[in-house]
Formats: sequence, C-alpha cells, structure tokens
Amino acid sequence: MRRTSGRVVALLVTGVLALGGCTAGSGDDAVDDGSAVGEAAAAGEPAAPVEATGSARTVTGSMAETTADVPGDAGMPGTLTLILRAVEVSEQTMTVRWAMRWDGDDAEPDAALSYYDMGLGTAVSVIDPTNLKAYRPFCTDGTWKGEAVEAVRCKASMLASARDEVGSRFPNHGTVEGWASLPAPEGRPATVDVMPIEGLPGFTQAEVTYLDGDS
Repeated sequence: MRRTSGRVVALLVTGVLALGGCTAGSGDDAVDDGSAVGEAAAAGEPAAPVEATGSARTVTGSMAETTADVPGDAGMPGTLTLILRAVEVSEQTMTVRWAMRWDGDDAEPDAALSYYDMGLGTAVSVIDPTNLKAYRPFCTDGTWKGEAVEAVRCKASMLASARDEVGSRFPNHGTVEGWASLPAPEGRPATVDVMPIEGLPGFTQAEVTYLDGDS
C-alpha cells in the first residue's frame, strides 16, 4: 500500500538522471556559485521531461508531503513521510529543504533506520521540465558527469546535510531535517520538480522562491 497527500506525484527519474545528466567539476565545465566551492559546482544538462500530474504549494511552512511504506528490503515495518519545505534561489545557488519521518509502530521505540537499510540514496535531483534541465548538488571533488568513480567522489563531497547513506539514521517517530545546495536553475522557472531522496516519491510543480524578490 502506498499513500500520498498534498497533491504530489512520484518522480520516476532513475533513468532520467543518469550520472552524465548533470555535472560538478572544474575549469570550463564549472559554474561559479559565488563561494569557495565555485570550481566544484554542478551545471544543468538536458533531461527528459517529467509528467506533471500534481502540484506543491506553500502551506504553514511545508509545500507538500508524501507518505509511503518503508521499502520492503528494509525488513522493518511502518511508513516514511517526506515533507518538502522550500525551494529557494539566491544569486547562483538553489537550496532545497525537506524533512523525513519514519513511523514504525511495531518496531522498538529506540530503533533506527539508515538510508542504506531502506535502499535509499542521498543525492537530491531537481528537474526543470520546461527547459529540460536537470540539476544535482554542488560537490567539492569529482564530477557527476564523469566516470563512475568520479560520480562516487562527487556524491561523497556533496554540499548537503546528508551524504553518508550508512551513518545517517532516522529514529523511530523522529523527524530529520535535510537540505542540499544546487546550481540556480537557468531561465528562472516559476516551478520545478523535486526528488529530495532517491527511491521515494517526489514532488512536481514545486514553487521556486527567488530571494531577490523576483519570483
């Protein structure tokens, strides 16, 4: 059984966002984010469009949420609730904020699950379906667009609150906040599609807040 709320839709982007779909490197391929990691920025590259069948709008600090069963391979009961907090752009940087809660009523009160336990990934994906661009987090080493080893290094050095899929854990009935820093989308789109966690339903038509006031 799988439940959703907040008018959301799963983004099936495993095939859409191949490691060559976005880049985080140095030299001519880099995008300067105005910080010390300017040469390690990720840039948007063409991506297949995502069908938009839902929307996300700001309501009391949360844009939307989706609730799904814990993936079967975890061997643990309960549900995962993913909350999209905000998509904010300031100058050349886009910040995605979210939260996730595991509720395992039949699990031990002090139990905890990691991303690895649930078969989930920590790399955020943002898609601009209008301009056919995909974005992934800035990283300080490696590149999303290179060989597999380069992508692994990039993921390990992402500018994000969660990188370690084994050590990052969710306590039973506890909400864990997350964030990631990505390149600002080209063309200043009003909405984007967001997949905060690899392997869970994402959100379409999430409104982008431009902190310079031009939304």
